[in-house]
Amino acid sequence: MAESPLFSHEGQIVVAPSLTTLRYRDLRLLSLATLVTGAAFLGERVALGWLLLDRTDSALVVGLGVALSALPNFLLGIPGGAITDRFDRRLLLRITSFILAAATAGLGAIALAGMLSVAGILLFTFLSGAVRSLSQTVRQAYAFDVVGPHQAVGGMAIVSLAQRSGGIAGALATGEILVQLGAGYAYVAIALCHLAAFVFVLLARTRGQAAPGQQPQLAESVKEYVREVRGNSTLRALVFLTAAVEILGFSHQAVLPSLARDVLHLDAAGLGLLTALGSLGGFVSVLLVTLRPEPVHKGWFFMGVLLGFGLALVMLGASSSLVVALIGVGVVSALAALSDLLSQTLIQSSVPNELRGRAMGSWMLAIGFGPVGHLQIGAVAVSLGTATALITNGLFLILLAVVVLVWTPQLRKL
Repeated sequence: MAESPLFSHEGQIVVAPSLTTLRYRDLRLLSLATLVTGAAFLGERVALGWLLLDRTDSALVVGLGVALSALPNFLLGIPGGAITDRFDRRLLLRITSFILAAATAGLGAIALAGMLSVAGILLFTFLSGAVRSLSQTVRQAYAFDVVGPHQAVGGMAIVSLAQRSGGIAGALATGEILVQLGAGYAYVAIALCHLAAFVFVLLARTRGQAAPGQQPQLAESVKEYVREVRGNSTLRALVFLTAAVEILGFSHQAVLPSLARDVLHLDAAGLGLLTALGSLGGFVSVLLVTLRPEPVHKGWFFMGVLLGFGLALVMLGASSSLVVALIGVGVVSALAALSDLLSQTLIQSSVPNELRGRAMGSWMLAIGFGPVGHLQIGAVAVSLGTATALITNGLFLILLAVVVLVWTPQLRKL
């Protein structure tokens, strides 16, 4: 028999290389924390989209809400990366998890008191997005720390699987809670997820085998990274590409509430189902990567993923039935998940080890351009319809992938 990720030539069961990273106790704890954090994140995304659409009946306002959640990535990406390299990453994860738990519980109390407004939702979305921006930077850097550079894709894939698994449950549960109990109880459930994440990261013991030894002062840390960016063309290309994909590809999330309600005629529970199936698509794609050896030609793999991402957006925009839309959302999310995984890994691998936190800050800065895409796709959806908005962005993403493939040989060599 041909050798596979699960069987040797002799037919014996073997462990997929990526799964061996689970031998690290702190990666298991980080994965558990990410599992419940993923549930909280997608749960909050479902609540945000549905509440804003229900109260304003505007896809543009929904786009504004999603944009505000991503704006802190742009504003705080580089400073967040410097903070990540300056302080113990376990401590930062504990602090951010606790803040998110307290803030979300407060929002739930406001909603239960009947005082929740659109302005309040938008303000909370921006502030929680700021904390989440730092948390995401720290989480990915710490995963790399624990498993080391030679198993980076595998270790980060395990964390990504945990996030997407939690996202499935969080989206489904939040949609149902919104229908049955209301926004207040939905936000309380999200707060409990953040609290559980705090407990898990509290148990982490080590800084990780690849944790940087020196911890520079923040000002010097930023200056050092600016020098690296100026002299590293591969890093600049990856950051630019990540930003462009965020604008053209990930912006589809802003029109999912409109797609669910206005095109597919679903309620909040239906939006939760649509979001959960998207997370399931991401889970399956990352699982397949986890079960394979580390990809050798990561640059070519990345370009292929982006081409497929664009084609899937076109498919989703052209869908007119619930079944096709569900498949489209699953495929789009599957390729989006691979895009995230590969861009995070490639950016961290393109810099010296002591700069990886700041490199992840660059990744956060790049995805911070997402608000441009959220507002753009929301405006096109209002003017020309949701389908046209998705198809347009998909075609431009295909064009981007082709141009990058032809004009950036340094990425093809990765």
